[in-house]
Amino acid sequence: MHRRLAGLAILGVGVLAAAGIGSTPAQAAPPLSAAVQAAAVPQANTVAHRLGSRSGGVYLDRNGHAVVTVTSAAAARTVRAAGLRSRVVHYSAASLTSTKNRLDRLAGVPDTAWGIDTARNQVVVTISDSAPKAGAARVLAAARRYGSEVRVEHSTGHFSTYVRGGDAIQNDQARCSDGFNVRRNGRLMVLTAGHCTNLGGTWYPMGGQVVASYSPGADEGLIDNPSGSGPSQVNTGQTISYIGQPTQGEYVVKSGSTTGVTSGSIEAVDQTVNFDVGVIYHLFATNVYSDHGDSGGPGYNGSTALGTLTGGDTQTTFFYPAWREFNDYGLTLP
Repeated sequence: MHRRLAGLAILGVGVLAAAGIGSTPAQAAPPLSAAVQAAAVPQANTVAHRLGSRSGGVYLDRNGHAVVTVTSAAAARTVRAAGLRSRVVHYSAASLTSTKNRLDRLAGVPDTAWGIDTARNQVVVTISDSAPKAGAARVLAAARRYGSEVRVEHSTGHFSTYVRGGDAIQNDQARCSDGFNVRRNGRLMVLTAGHCTNLGGTWYPMGGQVVASYSPGADEGLIDNPSGSGPSQVNTGQTISYIGQPTQGEYVVKSGSTTGVTSGSIEAVDQTVNFDVGVIYHLFATNVYSDHGDSGGPGYNGSTALGTLTGGDTQTTFFYPAWREFNDYGLTLP
């Protein structure tokens, strides 16, 4: 399995991602409509927040129903009284997050990653066979100290970054994908991946300069859009009206300049991924198909923005959460 940061290209002003090139893989059909999922997740998160340390977090089951995990039968009754589904688990969300944060002290070991699997009530650690043996041994030893709270999985290949050379931006360094059209202090801008905007330069077709760029650590970037055209819409015609909290099991659609429109579901949240260019935190992992040139493209569920594409492979694609980008840069939708 080859993990990467995918190169991107902005292909059109007024659209949020470029049209697909070539054939598109079969699309995953959402068990429940995007509108139903979008309504269920905030309600479930509100109930989980009220439960505090008695909740293990929220996920969507295979049928798209929101499930609030809890650590006691009493908390389960509270969830059911709110009209939601519950499941009793061993570890609270606070415990899982604390364990994940302690593992973050190992950040920097190449070709390793970890994050929260809410549905299985565990922190999942992934170690590639390309990881340095000494570093992999440290990560494995740390994971084993937490017993059943941490699950270890193994993969093959590198978590590497590569941007396709000779394409798209003025200095011919890279091709990336437009994420979401946004406003900052009244000015139209394009939100995309920070590992693309790190390259600087003028981005076409809107002819904008990089305004802000943050990667690694995060993966968020802003490009000025002086064209005057920037509706809150994806090039599929989908209007974006809300910014959502990515939830495990949630249906997600991606649009990118290389692979076009593909879809799948969120498999894990709050992922720390050790790419060759550095560590990126707080990603969410999906089974959406992507490839070179898709970086920065939008991930969304109906009218709800979920994140911008960071990288991955043909099996796993990571996104950086849109809500963090909007908070960090003080953004609004057009």
